[in-house]
Amino acid sequence: MQKRTIAVKQKQSTAPKPNVQDVVSRVLSESVLTISQARAELGNISGDRPDKSTMIRWITRGASGVRLDGCKVSRDWVTSTEALNRFIVARTQKALN
Repeated sequence: MQKRTIAVKQKQSTAPKPNVQDVVSRVLSESVLTISQARAELGNISGDRPDKSTMIRWITRGASGVRLDGCKVSRDWVTSTEALNRFIVARTQKALN
């Protein structure tokens, strides 16, 4: 029996790539949150905490053309309270347009 290989096309984000230096500087100058803390914050707002992998995907690829500002510090990803606010505002703006 011959093995078949199937090519799977990766879903590309429409979120523009940010200037990494600007994002890191902005996040680290704000109220820094670990991904676990950010998940808890969103859970307090919506009653449902997004999965850690979802939060990292929002940072690395975005959601609906919007990226969550975040940066990698050592082994962990961090974001900020202000970045969560910007992300929520931008996603809401897109949903209303």
